[in-house]
Amino acid sequence: MKKRITILIIIAVIVCLALIKIFFYSGSEAEGSPRSRNTEKVVPANLMILKSSAFSRKIVTNGSVLAAEEVELRPEISGRITGIFFKEGEYCNKGKLLVKINDAELQAQLKKAEARKKILEDREYRQRMLLEKKATAQEVYDAALNDLQSIISDIELLHAQIDKTEIKAPFNGIVGIRYVSEGGIVNSSSKIALFQQIDKIKIDFSIPGKYFNSVKIGDRITYTISGNNTKYPAVIAAIEQKLDQTSRTVTIRSVGANSNRIIPAGAFASVEITLSENVKTFSIPADAILADVKGNIVWLYRNGLAVPEFVEILDRDVSNVRISAGLKEGDTVIVSSLIRLRPGVNIKPTQIN
Repeated sequence: MKKRITILIIIAVIVCLALIKIFFYSGSEAEGSPRSRNTEKVVPANLMILKSSAFSRKIVTNGSVLAAEEVELRPEISGRITGIFFKEGEYCNKGKLLVKINDAELQAQLKKAEARKKILEDREYRQRMLLEKKATAQEVYDAALNDLQSIISDIELLHAQIDKTEIKAPFNGIVGIRYVSEGGIVNSSSKIALFQQIDKIKIDFSIPGKYFNSVKIGDRITYTISGNNTKYPAVIAAIEQKLDQTSRTVTIRSVGANSNRIIPAGAFASVEITLSENVKTFSIPADAILADVKGNIVWLYRNGLAVPEFVEILDRDVSNVRISAGLKEGDTVIVSSLIRLRPGVNIKPTQIN
Protein backbone atom coordinates (compact mmCIF):
# COMPACT_ATOMS: atom_id res chain seq x y z
CA MET A 1 0.00 0.00 0.00
CA LYS A 2 2.75 2.37 0.98
CA LYS A 3 4.57 1.57 -2.26
CA ARG A 4 1.48 2.47 -4.32
CA ILE A 5 1.11 5.79 -2.49
CA THR A 6 4.78 6.62 -3.16
CA ILE A 7 4.36 5.94 -6.89
CA LEU A 8 1.27 8.16 -7.04
CA ILE A 9 3.13 11.01 -5.29
CA ILE A 10 6.02 10.78 -7.75
CA ILE A 11 3.61 10.83 -10.72
CA ALA A 12 1.83 13.86 -9.27
CA VAL A 13 5.12 15.76 -8.84
CA ILE A 14 6.16 15.02 -12.45
CA VAL A 15 2.80 16.22 -13.77
CA CYS A 16 3.07 19.46 -11.76
CA LEU A 17 6.57 20.18 -13.03
CA ALA A 18 5.45 19.60 -16.61
CA LEU A 19 2.52 21.99 -16.23
CA ILE A 20 4.74 24.66 -14.69
CA LYS A 21 7.24 24.34 -17.57
CA ILE A 22 4.52 24.57 -20.24
CA PHE A 23 3.04 27.63 -18.57
CA PHE A 24 6.26 29.62 -18.35
CA TYR A 25 7.49 28.65 -21.87
CA SER A 26 4.26 29.73 -23.57
CA GLY A 27 4.25 33.01 -21.63
CA SER A 28 7.83 33.94 -22.56
CA GLU A 29 7.24 33.00 -26.20
CA ALA A 30 4.26 35.28 -26.40
CA GLU A 31 6.24 38.19 -24.99
CA GLY A 32 9.05 37.74 -27.54
CA SER A 33 6.89 37.20 -30.59
CA PRO A 34 7.04 39.72 -33.49
CA ARG A 35 3.38 40.48 -33.00
CA SER A 36 3.99 41.40 -29.40
CA ARG A 37 6.94 43.61 -30.34
CA ASN A 38 5.01 45.41 -33.07
CA THR A 39 2.20 46.30 -30.71
CA GLU A 40 4.48 46.60 -27.72
CA LYS A 41 5.14 50.35 -27.22
CA VAL A 42 4.98 53.86 -28.62
CA VAL A 43 8.48 55.39 -28.85
CA PRO A 44 8.73 59.02 -27.63
CA ALA A 45 11.00 61.13 -29.85
CA ASN A 46 11.94 64.71 -30.74
CA LEU A 47 11.04 65.86 -34.25
CA MET A 48 12.37 68.48 -36.63
CA ILE A 49 10.44 69.97 -39.56
CA LEU A 50 12.76 70.60 -42.51
CA LYS A 51 13.24 73.95 -44.20
CA SER A 52 15.66 74.26 -47.12
CA SER A 53 18.42 76.85 -47.26
CA ALA A 54 21.02 77.92 -49.82
CA PHE A 55 24.46 76.59 -49.00
CA SER A 56 27.88 77.38 -50.46
CA ARG A 57 30.43 74.66 -49.93
CA LYS A 58 33.84 76.18 -49.27
CA ILE A 59 37.38 75.15 -48.33
CA VAL A 60 39.70 77.45 -46.40
CA THR A 61 43.39 76.58 -46.47
CA ASN A 62 46.82 78.19 -46.18
CA GLY A 63 49.10 79.09 -49.08
CA SER A 64 52.11 81.12 -50.15
CA VAL A 65 52.47 84.04 -52.55
CA LEU A 66 55.17 83.69 -55.23
CA ALA A 67 56.41 86.04 -57.91
CA ALA A 68 55.18 85.20 -61.41
CA GLU A 69 58.84 84.89 -62.46
CA GLU A 70 61.95 85.04 -60.30
CA VAL A 71 65.68 84.59 -60.93
CA GLU A 72 68.90 85.30 -59.11
CA LEU A 73 71.16 87.33 -61.39
CA ARG A 74 74.58 85.62 -61.59
CA PRO A 75 77.40 85.98 -64.17
CA GLU A 76 78.17 83.13 -66.56
CA ILE A 77 81.89 83.93 -66.64
CA SER A 78 84.49 85.25 -64.19
CA GLY A 79 85.79 88.79 -64.43
CA ARG A 80 85.83 92.33 -63.11
CA ILE A 81 82.66 94.43 -63.14
CA THR A 82 83.15 97.53 -65.29
CA GLY A 83 79.62 98.89 -65.13
CA ILE A 84 76.37 98.64 -63.14
CA PHE A 85 73.37 100.11 -64.97
CA PHE A 86 70.44 99.68 -62.57
CA LYS A 87 69.15 101.11 -59.33
CA GLU A 88 67.85 98.94 -56.53
CA GLY A 89 64.06 98.59 -56.78
CA GLU A 90 64.00 99.84 -60.38
CA TYR A 91 61.53 98.47 -62.90
CA CYS A 92 63.44 97.19 -65.94
CA ASN A 93 62.20 96.10 -69.35
CA LYS A 94 63.31 92.81 -70.85
CA GLY A 95 66.72 93.07 -72.49
CA LYS A 96 67.98 96.08 -70.55
CA LEU A 97 71.71 95.91 -69.75
CA LEU A 98 72.13 95.61 -65.99
CA VAL A 99 75.79 94.69 -65.43
CA LYS A 100 78.88 94.71 -67.65
CA ILE A 101 81.97 92.55 -67.03
CA ASN A 102 85.36 93.48 -68.49
CA ASP A 103 85.65 92.12 -72.04
CA ALA A 104 88.76 93.98 -73.24
CA GLU A 105 90.69 90.78 -73.88
CA LEU A 106 87.81 89.23 -75.80
CA GLN A 107 87.35 92.39 -77.87
CA ALA A 108 91.03 92.28 -78.81
CA GLN A 109 90.75 88.65 -79.87
CA LEU A 110 87.65 89.50 -81.88
CA LYS A 111 89.41 92.36 -83.66
CA LYS A 112 92.33 90.08 -84.54
CA ALA A 113 89.99 87.34 -85.78
CA GLU A 114 88.03 89.75 -87.98
CA ALA A 115 91.26 91.02 -89.55
CA ARG A 116 92.33 87.45 -90.32
CA LYS A 117 88.88 86.72 -91.70
CA LYS A 118 89.33 89.45 -94.32
CA ILE A 119 92.65 87.94 -95.42
CA LEU A 120 91.15 84.46 -95.65
CA GLU A 121 88.14 85.75 -97.63
CA ASP A 122 90.50 87.23 -100.21
CA ARG A 123 92.49 83.98 -100.40
CA GLU A 124 89.33 81.88 -100.79
CA TYR A 125 88.15 84.22 -103.61
CA ARG A 126 91.42 83.96 -105.52
CA GLN A 127 91.58 80.15 -105.21
CA ARG A 128 87.95 79.90 -106.38
CA MET A 129 88.69 82.00 -109.46
CA LEU A 130 91.75 79.89 -110.25
CA LEU A 131 89.76 76.68 -109.76
CA GLU A 132 87.12 77.87 -112.19
CA LYS A 133 89.90 78.40 -114.75
CA LYS A 134 91.40 75.05 -113.74
CA ALA A 135 94.60 76.84 -112.78
CA THR A 136 94.78 75.26 -109.29
CA ALA A 137 93.99 71.96 -107.63
CA GLN A 138 90.72 71.23 -105.81
CA GLU A 139 92.68 70.40 -102.65
CA VAL A 140 94.24 73.86 -102.55
CA TYR A 141 90.84 75.55 -102.81
CA ASP A 142 89.35 73.24 -100.16
CA ALA A 143 92.15 74.17 -97.74
CA ALA A 144 91.49 77.90 -98.29
CA LEU A 145 87.74 77.42 -97.77
CA ASN A 146 88.30 75.41 -94.61
CA ASP A 147 90.53 78.14 -93.14
CA LEU A 148 87.83 80.74 -93.84
CA GLN A 149 85.06 78.67 -92.25
CA SER A 150 87.27 78.02 -89.21
CA ILE A 151 87.89 81.72 -88.57
CA ILE A 152 84.17 82.44 -88.98
CA SER A 153 83.45 79.87 -86.25
CA ASP A 154 86.09 81.48 -84.00
CA ILE A 155 84.42 84.86 -84.45
CA GLU A 156 81.00 83.44 -83.56
CA LEU A 157 82.52 81.88 -80.42
CA LEU A 158 84.05 85.21 -79.40
CA HIS A 159 80.71 86.98 -79.89
CA ALA A 160 79.06 84.38 -77.63
CA GLN A 161 81.72 84.88 -74.97
CA ILE A 162 81.32 88.65 -75.16
CA ASP A 163 77.56 88.26 -74.76
CA LYS A 164 78.24 86.46 -71.48
CA THR A 165 79.96 89.57 -70.15
CA GLU A 166 76.62 91.40 -70.32
CA ILE A 167 73.92 90.58 -67.79
CA LYS A 168 70.53 91.73 -69.09
CA ALA A 169 67.00 91.72 -67.72
CA PRO A 170 65.50 88.31 -68.64
CA PHE A 171 61.94 89.67 -68.56
CA ASN A 172 60.02 92.76 -67.46
CA GLY A 173 60.46 93.05 -63.74
CA ILE A 174 61.94 94.70 -60.69
CA VAL A 175 65.54 94.32 -59.62
CA GLY A 176 66.12 93.91 -55.90
CA ILE A 177 69.00 94.66 -53.55
CA ARG A 178 72.43 94.82 -55.19
CA TYR A 179 75.11 92.54 -53.72
CA VAL A 180 78.13 93.60 -55.83
CA SER A 181 79.97 96.81 -56.63
CA GLU A 182 81.68 98.20 -59.72
CA GLY A 183 85.29 97.03 -59.84
CA GLY A 184 84.55 93.84 -57.91
CA ILE A 185 85.65 90.42 -59.17
CA VAL A 186 82.78 87.97 -59.72
CA ASN A 187 82.36 84.39 -60.87
CA SER A 188 79.45 82.08 -61.64
CA SER A 189 78.60 81.67 -57.93
CA SER A 190 78.44 85.42 -57.22
CA LYS A 191 74.91 86.72 -56.55
CA ILE A 192 74.36 90.11 -58.15
CA ALA A 193 70.68 90.73 -57.32
CA LEU A 194 67.22 89.16 -57.23
CA PHE A 195 65.05 89.90 -60.26
CA GLN A 196 61.28 89.39 -60.03
CA GLN A 197 58.17 89.88 -62.12
CA ILE A 198 55.44 90.84 -59.66
CA ASP A 199 52.85 92.51 -61.91
CA LYS A 200 51.27 89.07 -61.66
CA ILE A 201 51.71 86.65 -58.79
CA LYS A 202 51.24 82.95 -58.07
CA ILE A 203 49.46 81.56 -55.03
CA ASP A 204 50.41 77.97 -54.20
CA PHE A 205 48.29 75.96 -51.74
CA SER A 206 47.17 72.42 -50.97
CA ILE A 207 43.76 70.85 -50.33
CA PRO A 208 42.79 67.35 -49.11
CA GLY A 209 42.94 64.71 -51.82
CA LYS A 210 39.22 63.92 -51.46
CA TYR A 211 38.50 67.24 -53.22
CA PHE A 212 40.74 66.41 -56.22
CA ASN A 213 37.78 66.05 -58.61
CA SER A 214 35.94 69.04 -57.14
CA VAL A 215 38.31 71.65 -58.59
CA LYS A 216 39.50 72.34 -62.12
CA ILE A 217 41.69 74.75 -64.04
CA GLY A 218 39.87 78.06 -64.48
CA ASP A 219 38.04 77.94 -61.14
CA ARG A 220 38.16 81.17 -59.17
CA ILE A 221 39.49 81.56 -55.65
CA THR A 222 39.90 84.42 -53.21
CA TYR A 223 42.73 85.01 -50.77
CA THR A 224 43.90 87.42 -48.09
CA ILE A 225 47.42 88.11 -46.85
CA SER A 226 48.72 88.77 -43.36
CA GLY A 227 48.00 92.29 -42.17
CA ASN A 228 45.47 92.94 -44.94
CA ASN A 229 41.83 91.81 -44.78
CA THR A 230 41.12 92.70 -48.43
CA LYS A 231 40.00 89.69 -50.48
CA TYR A 232 41.92 89.40 -53.73
CA PRO A 233 40.75 87.24 -56.67
CA ALA A 234 42.84 84.64 -58.50
CA VAL A 235 42.27 81.83 -61.01
CA ILE A 236 43.49 78.24 -60.75
CA ALA A 237 46.17 77.77 -63.42
CA ALA A 238 47.62 74.34 -62.61
CA ILE A 239 46.78 71.27 -60.51
CA GLU A 240 49.39 68.71 -59.53
CA GLN A 241 48.29 65.32 -60.84
CA LYS A 242 49.70 63.41 -57.88
CA LEU A 243 48.83 63.43 -54.18
CA ASP A 244 51.55 64.06 -51.64
CA GLN A 245 52.46 60.66 -50.19
CA THR A 246 52.78 62.01 -46.63
CA SER A 247 49.87 64.43 -46.27
CA ARG A 248 47.58 62.98 -49.00
CA THR A 249 46.96 66.50 -50.30
CA VAL A 250 47.03 67.91 -53.83
CA THR A 251 49.04 71.03 -54.67
CA ILE A 252 47.30 73.77 -56.67
CA ARG A 253 48.72 76.91 -58.27
CA SER A 254 46.58 79.95 -59.00
CA VAL A 255 47.49 83.22 -60.71
CA GLY A 256 46.33 86.71 -59.80
CA ALA A 257 46.92 90.32 -60.82
CA ASN A 258 49.22 92.60 -58.80
CA SER A 259 49.52 95.64 -61.07
CA ASN A 260 49.94 98.04 -58.15
CA ARG A 261 52.56 95.72 -56.61
CA ILE A 262 51.15 95.89 -53.09
CA ILE A 263 51.26 92.11 -52.56
CA PRO A 264 54.82 90.95 -51.80
CA ALA A 265 56.19 87.62 -52.94
CA GLY A 266 56.70 85.26 -50.00
CA ALA A 267 53.63 86.48 -48.12
CA PHE A 268 51.41 84.04 -46.19
CA ALA A 269 47.99 83.66 -47.81
CA SER A 270 44.66 82.43 -46.49
CA VAL A 271 42.89 80.86 -49.48
CA GLU A 272 39.15 80.27 -49.87
CA ILE A 273 37.76 78.00 -52.60
CA THR A 274 34.04 77.74 -53.33
CA LEU A 275 33.28 74.17 -54.45
CA SER A 276 29.53 74.71 -54.91
CA GLU A 277 27.44 77.84 -54.54
CA ASN A 278 23.80 78.41 -53.49
CA VAL A 279 22.91 74.71 -53.45
CA LYS A 280 19.50 73.84 -51.94
CA THR A 281 20.18 71.74 -48.85
CA PHE A 282 18.64 70.68 -45.55
CA SER A 283 20.60 71.02 -42.32
CA ILE A 284 19.98 68.39 -39.64
CA PRO A 285 21.85 67.43 -36.46
CA ALA A 286 24.78 65.08 -37.09
CA ASP A 287 23.28 62.65 -34.54
CA ALA A 288 20.12 62.32 -36.65
CA ILE A 289 21.85 60.40 -39.45
CA LEU A 290 22.90 56.76 -39.33
CA ALA A 291 25.37 54.90 -41.52
CA ASP A 292 24.22 51.74 -43.27
CA VAL A 293 25.96 49.33 -45.64
CA LYS A 294 23.79 50.77 -48.42
CA GLY A 295 24.29 54.42 -47.50
CA ASN A 296 23.24 57.04 -45.00
CA ILE A 297 19.78 56.83 -43.40
CA VAL A 298 17.50 59.45 -41.88
CA TRP A 299 14.34 58.44 -39.99
CA LEU A 300 11.23 60.36 -41.03
CA TYR A 301 7.96 60.79 -39.13
CA ARG A 302 5.02 59.97 -41.42
CA ASN A 303 1.46 59.38 -40.30
CA GLY A 304 2.64 58.67 -36.78
CA LEU A 305 5.15 56.00 -37.85
CA ALA A 306 8.94 55.81 -38.29
CA VAL A 307 10.03 55.53 -41.93
CA PRO A 308 13.72 55.17 -43.01
CA GLU A 309 14.99 57.21 -45.96
CA PHE A 310 18.37 57.06 -47.73
CA VAL A 311 20.01 60.47 -48.24
CA GLU A 312 23.10 62.05 -49.83
CA ILE A 313 25.43 64.17 -47.73
CA LEU A 314 26.92 67.32 -49.27
CA ASP A 315 28.90 68.56 -46.28
CA ARG A 316 29.20 68.04 -42.56
CA ASP A 317 30.84 69.49 -39.48
CA VAL A 318 30.97 68.48 -35.84
CA SER A 319 27.33 69.28 -35.06
CA ASN A 320 25.40 69.41 -38.36
CA VAL A 321 25.05 67.61 -41.68
CA ARG A 322 23.99 69.18 -44.99
CA ILE A 323 21.69 66.89 -47.02
CA SER A 324 21.52 67.50 -50.78
CA ALA A 325 19.24 64.65 -51.90
CA GLY A 326 16.65 62.28 -50.39
CA LEU A 327 14.61 64.85 -48.43
CA LYS A 328 12.07 67.49 -49.38
CA GLU A 329 10.62 70.66 -47.93
CA GLY A 330 8.33 70.01 -44.96
CA ASP A 331 9.61 66.49 -44.17
CA THR A 332 9.68 65.72 -40.45
CA VAL A 333 12.91 64.13 -39.23
CA ILE A 334 13.20 62.10 -36.04
CA VAL A 335 16.21 63.43 -34.14
CA SER A 336 16.19 61.33 -30.95
CA SER A 337 15.63 57.73 -29.76
CA LEU A 338 17.16 56.46 -33.01
CA ILE A 339 18.44 53.19 -31.56
CA ARG A 340 14.85 52.20 -30.65
CA LEU A 341 13.43 52.79 -34.11
CA ARG A 342 12.26 50.10 -36.49
CA PRO A 343 10.25 50.54 -39.70
CA GLY A 344 6.62 51.09 -38.79
CA VAL A 345 7.16 51.78 -35.07
CA ASN A 346 4.63 54.21 -33.58
CA ILE A 347 6.13 57.55 -32.62
CA LYS A 348 4.95 59.88 -29.86
CA PRO A 349 6.26 63.40 -30.56
CA THR A 350 7.74 64.98 -27.44
CA GLN A 351 9.20 68.12 -28.99
CA ILE A 352 8.89 69.60 -32.47
CA ASN A 353 11.36 72.14 -33.82
